[in-house]
Amino acid sequence: MKLARSWTLTLIITFGAILWMASGVFITDDDHENTLRGDGASVPPLNVRVEPSVAESMTNRLILQGQTLAKRKVTVRAETGGVVTDVLLKRGDKVKLGASLIRLALEDREARLTEATSLLEERQVQYQAAQSLKQSGFQAETEMAHAKAALDAAKSIVKLAELELDRINVKAPIPGILNSRLVEVGDFVARGDPLATVVDLDPIRVVGLVSERYLGQVQVGKAGEVRLLDNTQVKATVTYVGSVASESTRTFPVEMEIANPQGKIIEGITAELHLPIKEVLAHKIAPSALSLLDDGTLSVKAIDEASVVVAHPVRILGDSSDGIWLGDLPPNLSVITVGHEFVKPGEKVTAVTHSP
Repeated sequence: MKLARSWTLTLIITFGAILWMASGVFITDDDHENTLRGDGASVPPLNVRVEPSVAESMTNRLILQGQTLAKRKVTVRAETGGVVTDVLLKRGDKVKLGASLIRLALEDREARLTEATSLLEERQVQYQAAQSLKQSGFQAETEMAHAKAALDAAKSIVKLAELELDRINVKAPIPGILNSRLVEVGDFVARGDPLATVVDLDPIRVVGLVSERYLGQVQVGKAGEVRLLDNTQVKATVTYVGSVASESTRTFPVEMEIANPQGKIIEGITAELHLPIKEVLAHKIAPSALSLLDDGTLSVKAIDEASVVVAHPVRILGDSSDGIWLGDLPPNLSVITVGHEFVKPGEKVTAVTHSP
């Protein structure tokens, strides 16, 4: 009995719902809007805030991905053989041009120099005696030439001995930072063995790749900027534009240089090269004024002379601390800065000019 009552109640509720829906109790969105606004009443245009904008000249910039490279990197090699007796600097130390890095054992080099110096003195005496005899007419021309050759040979031996003695003191060939040291005290090295590497980071280079489309617009000597990984922006200058393209990417190397006297910018970090390429007309507008059209196109909404909304597709050319630079826009605009989210192209609005 309870089951029959339950089924009966269900049928009554269902039937009542069908009758209610069929009777037109639901109203459409338009009917609801008319009800809220009042049937037949005209709706006033929406108020929006507008600001005039005039296109300005800006330097269009080409942004390339790149990385930092040392100005120079030199491998210091032994110019003579011997045992390492002193290591004077450690990795990371700043070095000046000609600063001593490593010393080798003296061995018999000093004795060789003393011997060569004594021989030179002897040859000088012999040469002076030959000159005196020649002036007196007792010395043949051939003997004079022989004495001169012997003197020159002795001078060369002294220079070689001095060089060999000087080479035990390994010096920095460039100023910079001692990046690596490859020997320790007690190691034996031969002529030509690598001992250390020194890198020069001032100025530091930033290298990127530019496509052939923009190659003709990048010029050596142009000032630009580099943005580092921590968003620091520093002044830079274009110092090199390659003339041979990469076979795999068909791009050309471009280098900029940054003054780096303290060596704070190191090699191998990611950076952006901002290259000036040409002057263009653009509007500087607050990012909040941008809108997306139904198809996803980035645009700016403005009003025409009749206060009708017009959506202008835009192209972002760059950014600054107080706005973004937009291209592909008319020279003069009345940009909707407040309320653009609530109006559509073709809709008439009431414009309220912003007063600073």
